[in-house]
Formats: sequence, C-alpha cells, structure tokens
Amino acid sequence: MALMGLSRNEASAEHDSSINIGLAQKTGKVMNTPARIQKALAKYNLESRISPSRLSMAASTIDLSSVHVDVEYVGTIGIGNPPQLFQMDFDTGSADIWIPHVDCARCGAHPLFDPSESSSFSQETNQTWGLRYGDGSGVQGTIGRDTVHLGDLSHPNQVLGLVKAESADLAMDSELDGIFGLAYPSLAFTGQKQSVLQGMKESGAISSASIGVYLGRARDGGKGELSFGKPNPAHYEGELKYVPVTRKKFWQVSLNGLKIDGQETLTEPIDAIIDTGTTLIILPSELAGSIHATIPGANFSSMYGWRMPCELKASDAGDTKVSFTLGEHEFSLKASELVRERAAPTGDGEKKLCYSGIAEANTPMIIMGDTFLRSFYSVYDFDQDAIGFAPSRP
Repeated sequence: MALMGLSRNEASAEHDSSINIGLAQKTGKVMNTPARIQKALAKYNLESRISPSRLSMAASTIDLSSVHVDVEYVGTIGIGNPPQLFQMDFDTGSADIWIPHVDCARCGAHPLFDPSESSSFSQETNQTWGLRYGDGSGVQGTIGRDTVHLGDLSHPNQVLGLVKAESADLAMDSELDGIFGLAYPSLAFTGQKQSVLQGMKESGAISSASIGVYLGRARDGGKGELSFGKPNPAHYEGELKYVPVTRKKFWQVSLNGLKIDGQETLTEPIDAIIDTGTTLIILPSELAGSIHATIPGANFSSMYGWRMPCELKASDAGDTKVSFTLGEHEFSLKASELVRERAAPTGDGEKKLCYSGIAEANTPMIIMGDTFLRSFYSVYDFDQDAIGFAPSRP
C-alpha cells in the first residue's frame, strides 16, 4: 500500500499554518454492503427490519476492484519518538485515537506499539478503557500519552487508547490498524478533555481547529486528502456553506428537508450525523422507502436490504435527484450515485441488482456517511462549531 502524500503550507506572518495528509486506497478484499449495514447498525446501536441472522448470512467480503465498489480510505500516522507507523481510519463518528499495544496477543498481523521504544511516552496510571459496539465487537486496553506525527507536523502529549485486546473482526482487517477519532471530546472513552484538533491549535501547530476532508472516487483515481488547519480549495468548487452543529458530541446537524425530484418527503426536522467512518447513508425506513420507490426496479430484501438495478447509471432514472437540506442549505445527489456492488444472484429471472448506498433502520436520526461525502468536500470546524460543505472536485 502506498503511504500518504504530504505537503505543508505556511503563511508565517499570520501563522496561517496547515498540513495536508493524503489518504491511500485500501486494496484486496473489503466488506460487502450487507456487512457495512451490519457495522453501521452496531456502531449506533440501531435495529432494522432486516433479519439480523439473514444479514449475518449475507455479510461477506468482496474484491475492491469490483465494478461498482468505491474506495475505502486509510492514512498513515506516526506515534512516539522515533515514530512507529500505523494505518488509520480518520473517523468523525468517534473521538478516541487508538492503536494496538505490544501486549496485545490477538491483534492479528497489525504493527504493535511498543512504549519502551519511544522516548516521549508517558503513562501516569494503569487506567483502563474500552469501547464495545452493539454487535459485540470492540477494543479494550490502557491509556497513555505520546507524540502524534502527521507528516512533518508533530503534536506532543496526545491521549491514546492502547489496545491490549480487540475483537476478531478488527484483528482480521489487515490494512486498518486503528482509529483516529475526530469528533467532540464528550464522545471519548479515553477521558480526553479536548479533541486532537483543538490541542493542535492550542499548541500553535495549526491556525484553526478544523479539518477539511476530500474523499475521491475510484473513477477519479481513488485518492483522498485531509487538510488540518484550513480547507484546501483545490478539492472543492465555489464557496463552502456552513451548517451549525446542534449537539457537541457527534458532528450533528439538523436535516430540515429531504426532496426527491423537488417533492418534499420530510414532515419535521430530524437530527443528522455526518460520519466519515460510515460508508452508507442510514435513513428511517419510511424515508428510505420513499427514495427507492422512485427508482424503477428497486426492491427491499429481508436478507440484503435495499437493492436497485445495476444499469441505473446509464438510464434516465439515474438522474433522479435526492436533495438533503442541512440547516438552511440544500445538497443534492443523483440516484445513480447510490449504486454499489452487485448483489448475489437470486435465480428467479429478475434483472441484475446492485446494493443501494442507502440503508434503513428503526432510527429517529440519519447517518450521512461516505456515500454522501464523496460528492461534497466537508470541513469540520471546532472554532465555529459548524460543518462546511461544497461540491467536491478531484
């Protein structure tokens, strides 16, 4: 796997510093859409009318080069002095930074952080921590502090979760070593009092406590980028439209409208969580059904969830517009952008179907993951307590 590309921009007169971290594309086998539905439901402890046992049966892995599969993103960081390297998922849906510890006996083939090899490591107590999801997966370990290296930027004394035990599904993901949480510290399980971005601004490493996220599509080369300190205009068009955060825990905003080809389907505002660590868009069942009802050939399966014709991208129905009003601003996707990998053949003569990028759950909120974020550059700004969006460009 290629390591992240790095660049640093500085305007020293105003200390307007930032750093851009390239995201690499994962290779080989990745989770299929039913497995991603399972993961998203577990992350937010949600239920669905999809049978859990059938969903488990449908969950599997697929090759990332499959025709309708888009990119998974990882970036490399260093921990300690000298730096020990780890491949991380940069996740706005969680707040902790965790990596496997040298004492982890069941962490698969992941690199293991060895505190004795770092001159800057500190551990004041043997305080333990743990994080467990609704499906039983999770991690547990102790808490320490050390320097985090992002390209040529170094941030000392960062609170870290040192994993000494992790569930089998996490141990088996050979290309993802840990999580780099970017949400508000009130969501943290390691006891940190400020986010890594707030700490980096306080130390003067970056000029604002914000991060810009560009998630490139496979058709555009599969590259992504994180911009710590200020957004990168090279990856978006026009001006950023900012939406205020309504609760400082997740990056949560208000969904005030959901239109399908101009027809409003939302009767009252609901909460929306913007999550780079979730692949799909998760909607309440009624809203998911309304969207798929406008797509000829789309259907719901109690085993697979929502599916739609694979050839949607080449049909007029692919131009159906789904518009989300976040705060006061409207952001639209074409239905063709929702097509994922091919579903298992049913043998009943129906047209070839692919999984949908929209899944449903029994939920009072919506989760807007990478299916949405690939179309929009997003900026997570702790200083303004707001998220900025603009159409993305390669």
